[in-house]
Amino acid sequence: MSEVQKYLSDNFIFLMIIFSTYFIAPMKSSVDISIKKHMVINMSLLLVISINASYLDYLTAANINTLRFTLAAILYYSLKPLPMVAMINLVYRNSKYFYIPAILNSIVCTAYLGILTPSSELFRFMQSYHVPTSSYVVTEWTYWIIFLSILNIKFYKESNKSPLGIFLFVSVLMTANILDTSGICPGILIDTYAFSFILYYLIVHVYISQKINEVKDIKLREQRMSLMLSQIQPHFLYNTLNTITALCRVNPKLAEETTVKFSKFLRENMYSIEEFDTHPFEKELEHIKIYLDIEKIRFGNRLKIMYDIETTDFKVPVLTLQPIVENAVKHGICKKVEGGTISIITRKVGRNHVITIKDDGTGFDPLEIQNDGQFHIGISNANERLKSIFHTEMKISSFPGIGTEVTITIPEKNNKTIRKVGPRREIHSFGR
Repeated sequence: MSEVQKYLSDNFIFLMIIFSTYFIAPMKSSVDISIKKHMVINMSLLLVISINASYLDYLTAANINTLRFTLAAILYYSLKPLPMVAMINLVYRNSKYFYIPAILNSIVCTAYLGILTPSSELFRFMQSYHVPTSSYVVTEWTYWIIFLSILNIKFYKESNKSPLGIFLFVSVLMTANILDTSGICPGILIDTYAFSFILYYLIVHVYISQKINEVKDIKLREQRMSLMLSQIQPHFLYNTLNTITALCRVNPKLAEETTVKFSKFLRENMYSIEEFDTHPFEKELEHIKIYLDIEKIRFGNRLKIMYDIETTDFKVPVLTLQPIVENAVKHGICKKVEGGTISIITRKVGRNHVITIKDDGTGFDPLEIQNDGQFHIGISNANERLKSIFHTEMKISSFPGIGTEVTITIPEKNNKTIRKVGPRREIHSFGR
């Protein structure tokens, strides 16, 4: 077996960790690019030290004491403390003073192995006391003192750190250091460093991913709040209350029914903030019918409604369709003197469910709407929820004088999600 084959065989797991890092680091993720660069540099340093150690073992076994051995030894003892510097930089970054012990160690090793002649008294004195090894060990434990000091300071400043996790981490590293420097298990420290670096990277990746998910959750809650506020618009409240006031004089029974429907409409909007991300289409349709019944009382025969429902076995984001229907009433039908018809249609196309909401109102120019400088919060929120939950978007087509059609495709595969919900709180209102 050649030396290369022996090295690959003895260091297979170590090399797998190293090359896994080279594969993971370039992958797109939320981890900062500087952390990725440091990971690649640190792993490359460990690889150089490992290859150098194996080469020194080969030269020693072959009893080759030439310039190659001297250069390899200088490189090995100069680089070996640097992984500990990298470990310190993981805890406390951006300080160049940590390199001073490593530089002093490098100078001592170079002086002993490269500058002094074998015949000099100083060389024989340093050789008798194993100066290169001693210099490295002193440097290594100097870094341990620095590392533990910084760790203690950081720990007391940031009380959210787990003491048990830090204790285990330090114990493993220190045990590996003792086993390596004492000659009981040579090379184990480099393997432990490699494992520690990649574990650190994975922990950072998970931590950042959790933070991103928390931000997304906060944004989703904010969107829900905005969604509710966009649905209970002042003009709708004002007009509905006026309708109820007028009905109290001429038709008290209908006024009572309208009040009940209106309270149910408001209650469903309130529940949308804290209940489901999605709910069955039938429930969304029931909410739309309540809204349209109230509007029909206001507009009478000017507002006609047509339901063509062929499929209901799917879910939709809560209060996603209601703003679309409201836009059709407000901007489509109301602007025509003779009124018009709103159609709500569902079809099963292949494995997908297709919802179509269309009106024969005034219509609009899509380019003008995009450039009108207004923020259409209802439609915008509905579209964002479709994208975030079902990875789909609504398609809007409209022609001035003809009408508007909105199409939403709900993928079948996204309708198997089961969500747990807490107990529903009743809101007692007038008329119930």
